[in-house]
Amino acid sequence: MKEQKTRVINYRVTGTAEQQLAAHANGPKDSPDKVARRLMLEALQAKEQERRAGAFRVDKLETYELFQGDALRILSRLPAKSFGSCLTSPPYWRQRNYDNHPDQLGQEPTPEKYVNRLADIFDEVKRLLRDNGTLWVNIDDTYRHKQLAGIPWRLALELQRRGWWWRSEIVWVKASTPEPTKDRPTRAHEAVLLFAKRRNYVYNYNELLEPNDNPWAIDCIQKAQAQGFDGRPRNTPFNKESRQRNGKHGITRAEYGALMNPNGKNRRDVWHFNTEKFKGAHSAVMPLSLAEIVIRSSTKPGDVVLDPYAGVSTTGLAAIRQGRRFVGVELLAKYVDVSCERLSRATTERTPFARS
Repeated sequence: MKEQKTRVINYRVTGTAEQQLAAHANGPKDSPDKVARRLMLEALQAKEQERRAGAFRVDKLETYELFQGDALRILSRLPAKSFGSCLTSPPYWRQRNYDNHPDQLGQEPTPEKYVNRLADIFDEVKRLLRDNGTLWVNIDDTYRHKQLAGIPWRLALELQRRGWWWRSEIVWVKASTPEPTKDRPTRAHEAVLLFAKRRNYVYNYNELLEPNDNPWAIDCIQKAQAQGFDGRPRNTPFNKESRQRNGKHGITRAEYGALMNPNGKNRRDVWHFNTEKFKGAHSAVMPLSLAEIVIRSSTKPGDVVLDPYAGVSTTGLAAIRQGRRFVGVELLAKYVDVSCERLSRATTERTPFARS
């Protein structure tokens, strides 16, 4: 198997000289001159890396590609309409500080600034998605000054205002962590928001089916199959006037069963997945099983999945396991290193995508 070659490209948002010097000093003994020389070298390297990013082509991608740096700058250099879907879990507002990095998302002073900055990122995502592509965002809310900030709803409404089709709010129910509060219920869920670039989009209905676990529904389906019903009837059996004209009164179980999908029922918008702990740089990650369901539902084998906030690349791992390809962007080098190890290991366990 040809070894996957992963290029890691580093970008940096330019701030004031004081901010850059303070952010990149390795300690009190790191002199301003030393920091300035290091920043100058990194700037020269970044210029060449930007040229490489501009030359990146998805049709040349074998399995995965990782970029290190600011999401907005990197996304703006990738080719338009290259991705089938985007699944991401961006840093939540005011919940975690990522090494005091000056370019990190989530430390904005207000919810409005956080949402606007994130929406700007998703504007670039829209450009990168194919016209039938989808955006899935796992995002949590937070309390500030004893008030729920409403981050998922603020984001959804802002993206809707910017032209996205908001198709679903999925409630991800997870094991709750005890909270020191006695004046409200404990939060035990996060949101997974589904957006589409256009009115018509890829949604593999059969990939999201849930088992028919209702005994009555199972019995109806079995009776329909026993009576030779093949697919939905042309005329609904619930037309009362039509049934009375034909001398029929009640609805049989077989007729009910003919209206049901024997392969399963449409997945509901409340999903039960336990959080997954990850030993290493990232303490908690999106459940792999959740990511795999999303990817199967929104792409086909060989498609390329995007994650502008890759973290340790759970989205990428799910994509590779489902026969897709992956492009991820991550700000911190330590997470990129972990991602490279995870994705390289996953790549050896599957056959590389064969371009037609």
